Amino acid sequence: MRIAIYDLDNTLTRRATFTPFLVFAAQRIAPWRLALLPVWVAMMIGYRAGLYDRSRLKTRGMRLMLGMADIATLEKLGRQFAARRADNDGFMPAALALLEEDRTQGARIVVATAAFEFYARAFADHLRIDTVIGTRWDDCSIPGGNCHGETKLARVRQWAEQEGHALDDIELRFVSDSFADAPLLELADDPIFISASSAKRARAQARGWRVLSAD
Repeated sequence: MRIAIYDLDNTLTRRATFTPFLVFAAQRIAPWRLALLPVWVAMMIGYRAGLYDRSRLKTRGMRLMLGMADIATLEKLGRQFAARRADNDGFMPAALALLEEDRTQGARIVVATAAFEFYARAFADHLRIDTVIGTRWDDCSIPGGNCHGETKLARVRQWAEQEGHALDDIELRFVSDSFADAPLLELADDPIFISASSAKRARAQARGWRVLSAD
């Protein structure tokens, strides 16, 4: 059994997705909320300063920019957002080449991402990927926490067990642009790090990971 797992932001997609999605969705739900963008920037600075974790930041961002939008609305906007990105060369060529290689070799392909599942699934649909493991949203909070770092590894293990697989017993490729994904990169038989940064690529190579340029 061979499984290939891909991160989404800056791995399958050329750019990050969360803040652009907030802006895209706010324009369609409540354009007046765009005036609150400076507040969102200040909140991101607070996160960088260690005042709160990523789950709290994302929860506050959803409330600030999108109010009480229900999940059906968010899924609809997620499909529109992903379609716009797809139509504007939004995917990473190096990752797309790996995807085709994995399909040719018969791998089970999975997206595992900190992005919210309600729009990550739309990106996965464009790439013909059926399985998405992402951050959940229940209309007011993030159950289980942000799907990031060790939490992402735990979620992937849980999914594999439900599918009747043990991660330690299968051939695993994992592709990411982030050192936060080190738990999965270290576990993978074929860890691949994608980055436009030569410094980051050098750090990844020093850890024994295969490196691809995002240029």
